[in-house]
Amino acid sequence: MQLSFSIDISNKEAVVNALDANELFAFTSMHAVHAVPEEVVNGTEPTGGIAGASGTFNFGINSAANMICYNITLHNFQGEFDSPATTATHIHEAARGASGPPRIAFPNPEPVNGDVAVRNSAGCLKGPFTTGVMVEGKDSGEGFHVSMIEANPAAFMADTHSSLALPGAVRGQLA
Repeated sequence: MQLSFSIDISNKEAVVNALDANELFAFTSMHAVHAVPEEVVNGTEPTGGIAGASGTFNFGINSAANMICYNITLHNFQGEFDSPATTATHIHEAARGASGPPRIAFPNPEPVNGDVAVRNSAGCLKGPFTTGVMVEGKDSGEGFHVSMIEANPAAFMADTHSSLALPGAVRGQLA
């Protein structure tokens, strides 16, 4: 489930109601991840990703609501988004230097003001999560809870996959 919203700030009642809904932005943790091609691996073998590309993955987690808000920006992404998952932008359960299954699939970033060199995706997702990747007969997002990230952020990474770099264009560890 993706939550998106807009607030007409000229409507004072809407602003007050939005501010009363504090729980939406009451994050139990936040993560700012810098993703680079040098961190991309296939298994445990470095692949190099897409030279010159980078990404910023900002996450706000509300574990009580099993919700993650995201603001993802890619710079100099090349090729088409490509992944066996429903999207090509994910959080994977994988330690630094290792591959692992996607646990959350985010909408792929779109060009900002028509500029394909800068792409962005922002919003919130609430569990239960699905990725479209089947592992031992079940979706790799099934049973995942964002509190698992909070318990061990070093066990998770964010990445985006490209048709020119299937193992990943850029990657960054959450801790």
